[in-house]
Amino acid sequence: MFRVFFAKKPTTKSEKLMLSYKYRAINKYSLDILNHNSVYFSKYTDFNDPFELSTPFPNLARMYTRASAELDQLHKSGIFSSEIYQELKNICAKIIKNGNPKLDETHKKIRERMSRVGIYSLSQVNNEILMWSHYADNHKGFCIGFESLHLNTIPLTKKLPVNYKTTFTDLDDPKIIINFYTEVFHNLLHLPENEWQAKREKLAKKLKHEDDQRGGLSVLTDKYEKWSYEQEVRLIDQKNFGLKQFDPKCIKSITFGLRADPKDVKEIQKICRETNKEHITFYKTEKHDEKFELNIVELHT
Repeated sequence: MFRVFFAKKPTTKSEKLMLSYKYRAINKYSLDILNHNSVYFSKYTDFNDPFELSTPFPNLARMYTRASAELDQLHKSGIFSSEIYQELKNICAKIIKNGNPKLDETHKKIRERMSRVGIYSLSQVNNEILMWSHYADNHKGFCIGFESLHLNTIPLTKKLPVNYKTTFTDLDDPKIIINFYTEVFHNLLHLPENEWQAKREKLAKKLKHEDDQRGGLSVLTDKYEKWSYEQEVRLIDQKNFGLKQFDPKCIKSITFGLRADPKDVKEIQKICRETNKEHITFYKTEKHDEKFELNIVELHT
């Protein structure tokens, strides 16, 4: 029914200017980001949430059962003639009964491909107290601010916002089927046969593309709403997990945690000088005086 697919669209100026942040403890692996200009795209099975990529694929029997029920309502409202209505009901009944073995095999292959997808998680904020606690060694670590990292990785990757939800996206929703039937067997029926057939084929491709897009994005970005404090965005490499090189100029800032050791601060600043990253602006977090909040202040060296 769908495949992992991303439509190309221009990157806006505001998207380019917006930073995304990586919280890290200070260790060899995090310092490698600065020393070697590389980041590690993980497999989803390595994440700390067992529900990653758990959104169920469409079930044709359920989808067409719901579509069949909606056809009844549309027929009662006079949208379809009795002949067309019966033809569409028969199509639904056949799919409900027989399913689509080829689709089941396709879903299996998609799951296999997803096991190779690389994901790099970033946050849209650098002042989230819980993120500093959970991912930056209890505020002893640091936070790297990237500008458009997805446009600076080799190869380029796709940036997707996480969709926080209480339930999985309903990929059994028959809306796309009903829209197709209504357009083809009601709105376009006045057209000559050849033109109708061409429009029908074009619409089928368009709706399949939209369905592929919706399904792929839902599986990759659905996440339980309790994680929403992370304000996560994901960089996706559809082909491979593992280390990816990036242009170091896209690192714009480094923010140190409340409890960062001054020796670590100096070491990271030294690494940046020695690896041609003098353009980076350094910050530190400080407690707000009146509320549970972190202030980000520039660190002058």
